[in-house]
Amino acid sequence: MKKKQLLSALLAGVMAVTLTACGGNSASTEGSASSASAGSTSADSGSTSSTASGSASSVAETPVDGGQIIIGDQTQSNGDIYPYWTNNVSDNSVYKLTSGYDTIVVDKNGKFVVDPQVVKEKTDTKNEDGTVTTTYKLQEDLKWSNGEGITAKDYVFRYLYFSSPQLVEMGAADNTEGAKLVGFADFNSGKSKVFKGVRLLGDYEFSVTINKDYLPNYYQDALAASGAGYMKGWLPADYDIKDDGKGAYFTKDLDAKKLKKQANEYRMNMTAYSGPYMKEKYDETSNTYTLVKNPNYKGNYEGQKPHIDTVIYKFVQTETQMDELATGGVDILVKMGEANEINSGMDLVDKGTHGYVDYPRNGYGKLQFICDRGPTQYAEVRRAIAYLLDRNDFAKSFTGGHGSVVNGYYGTAQWMVEEREDEIGKLNQYSFSVDNAIKELESAGFTLGKDGKEYKSGLRYKKLDDGKLMPLTINWCSSENNPVSDLLATKLANSEDVKKAGMEIKQRVVTFNELIENYEQSKPNDFNMYNLGIGFNVIYEPEQAFKIGGPQNKNRISDEELAKLAKELNLVDPANEDEYLDKFVAFQKRWNELLPDLPLYSNQYYDFFNSKLKGYEGIKDAVWDITSQLNYCWVQE
Repeated sequence: MKKKQLLSALLAGVMAVTLTACGGNSASTEGSASSASAGSTSADSGSTSSTASGSASSVAETPVDGGQIIIGDQTQSNGDIYPYWTNNVSDNSVYKLTSGYDTIVVDKNGKFVVDPQVVKEKTDTKNEDGTVTTTYKLQEDLKWSNGEGITAKDYVFRYLYFSSPQLVEMGAADNTEGAKLVGFADFNSGKSKVFKGVRLLGDYEFSVTINKDYLPNYYQDALAASGAGYMKGWLPADYDIKDDGKGAYFTKDLDAKKLKKQANEYRMNMTAYSGPYMKEKYDETSNTYTLVKNPNYKGNYEGQKPHIDTVIYKFVQTETQMDELATGGVDILVKMGEANEINSGMDLVDKGTHGYVDYPRNGYGKLQFICDRGPTQYAEVRRAIAYLLDRNDFAKSFTGGHGSVVNGYYGTAQWMVEEREDEIGKLNQYSFSVDNAIKELESAGFTLGKDGKEYKSGLRYKKLDDGKLMPLTINWCSSENNPVSDLLATKLANSEDVKKAGMEIKQRVVTFNELIENYEQSKPNDFNMYNLGIGFNVIYEPEQAFKIGGPQNKNRISDEELAKLAKELNLVDPANEDEYLDKFVAFQKRWNELLPDLPLYSNQYYDFFNSKLKGYEGIKDAVWDITSQLNYCWVQE
């Protein structure tokens, strides 16, 4: 679907009612717009349309309630499902299954819509100072899973708590929930205890005011999307929220030292959920979640409630996952992209015991560089690494021909790429060339040997301003039991071409959870490079990912032009599609030049499932995944 069509539908929906995807990207069951961003990064082991086949979709059959489904996931969970900390892809999927009731959601067609289960009335007011205020009147029958009513205070709480400066002190990786609202900077810095742009107007009424600095915005109506948070779980009973007419505030100051324990305990053992399912238990030994239906869930934006009683989210080893699927150890495997996985899955489909859906991946597997230390702080070194890896060969080997290579910060399923195909096609492809790699390294100043004299052979060095020599050594962090890592070790790290260029890549294999800790910089390390994956949401918003010094800038890149282009990209009226596309291309050109990531492959995903699962269809990677589709499925033994 073209973005012009998507936004037109969105605006029409807004006017008619009188209304975001692993960083702090929260999402409701049907694809929240409340905190959607350009992309979320995850460890990678491995949207436009999908194909359903085999025993995939018996939609003509009558759905039945009950039963159990076991979902296998290659990503090792850690029991922490709340996205502001360091939850993993599997943890975030559980969060999406247990969270709902956002004011604006993304439907199965990729359209932003007001959730009528949540919102009774929405109004937008353009203010004289250039800001826009969105006011919500909520339905009065919303309940948490524990039976307590959901009110406007729950939505206001989320903005106050997850935008507070104390949140980072409590260990969270992100505290930018209300970053685009009036008064955020003062509230987020601790300068003001009042969040001016968030108003508590009644028991079932609240408003948010968008900062004029972010207006106009190509995704303007999604900026005001809001989600609920259970204040009683996060804060002691003597905390409350008030509004004296100038903005919402906590009646007591947040004390990070006193509240950290409660926050850590609650996010691991939540007691109130708003989505179709609730967490019953988590088995740390087997990395397995058990979820049961939420008895108080009203349904998604269509009023759809889940049929399946129990959902088990189970960690499976890459090397045994297809065997588990064949023998019933798991009922479904999602986002299979490696050649052997796909071939094994199709063998099961051919036997008639399993079905599948396939869909383009709206993202890519990548090498992610740390751009503020070691050799990878130099763009020339990052480009040299790109030249030293035959990415077309890598993609073909890994995906078995079910993938391709991208050359920018985008997914192949994004409408912008289709619209500007010619210009995107002219981005530097960094085709394999040892000679070009050497030229880049020499340009970066890696022209010396270990003795400080002109480079002849072996490892290259660069003389720094303090007179010390920097070796051309790349410290690479990879996770264990990862086929992407294995292939990278063969085709890059241990290749003779890397040695020929005068570079050394040292691989350190750690557990997945250790990789995430290193990636989040939660403890000191000297890693320059990670192999990860990124997925893009419907709202393409790269600003935070490349904001200099920002908490979501995991590359730690400090480039004023890139940051400027990323910020300006979305500052376009929704009616000006050509202007938006021009800025999209300009951003991609600069990103391609700096290369903070090296995309490895963008593949076709396959979900394989056994014949007991019915109604599974319509998957779109960026829009509608298993956490959305599961509401419509049922089990038939």
